[in-house]
Amino acid sequence: MKYLVIANPKAGTKPPGPTLEQIRSAFEAKEIVHEVRLTQFPGHAAKIAAEGLGEGFTHMISLGGDGTSSEIVSSIHGTEAVLGIVPGGSGNDFSKAAGIPLNTRAAVDNIFSGRTRKADVAFVDEKCFINGFGVGMDGAVAHDFGDLGLRRFGSFGYVVGAVIEAFRFQGFFSEMDGEVDVAGERLLLFGASNGPFQGGKFNLAPGADIFDGYLDIHIISDMSSLGRLFKIQKVLEGRHEGLREVSIVRARQLRFETFTDLPAHMDGETFLLRSGKHDIRIEEQGVNIIVPA
Repeated sequence: MKYLVIANPKAGTKPPGPTLEQIRSAFEAKEIVHEVRLTQFPGHAAKIAAEGLGEGFTHMISLGGDGTSSEIVSSIHGTEAVLGIVPGGSGNDFSKAAGIPLNTRAAVDNIFSGRTRKADVAFVDEKCFINGFGVGMDGAVAHDFGDLGLRRFGSFGYVVGAVIEAFRFQGFFSEMDGEVDVAGERLLLFGASNGPFQGGKFNLAPGADIFDGYLDIHIISDMSSLGRLFKIQKVLEGRHEGLREVSIVRARQLRFETFTDLPAHMDGETFLLRSGKHDIRIEEQGVNIIVPA
């Protein structure tokens, strides 16, 4: 077995140096063949992982956040390669969904003591995500997290962004195939969850499970600024499912259409979703990951 450690030095709020030393020491103590490579630009983790596959690496170890792990998965899904994670991001939502310890030493130990399990992988059009996709207000919050310097607050920065967007975000219209009819209804946000949490603290899809072969599609209708503000706490605690503005359905695939460009994110990585039709789908058991035994 050959291990390739892919570290994102810009993830989270702390430099990765001390964690990398722990990882190196653990591998050297076990005399395991390994190599460490640092990412230098967005998309670099995917490129490194693809190169690693060609070089015969069997295990890709992600040191970073969900975005780093997601990039790696975009290159290794559907192969026999195995993903291990040492959480180093701001939210680490996929790690929590997989039961991976957030403590560095415990996460490093898990790489060697854990077991391999197949997790689901999801896509919007051809772009991969492993934990969550969101468009609308949650997309705007993810943009604020980077653009307004909220990253320095860790996962609490997403809460600050949510308060800002409660008063600023403008609702939007969309159409969707499937069980939920939203035609003519102004929406606050909608997205797809593979794992239950997004933004580190928001329990958007309490029943989501990265191993069940389904996505939880969450749709929240627009409301007043004060209504948005008062309901942030319910979303944080996962107590929003019974609200009349909220619909959550399970699906393997969904086609939706937006009529204007909208702020969006996949696994915390931001982009502008262009207007038009888009497809969401799940790839069941698409990637091997190391989880606690």
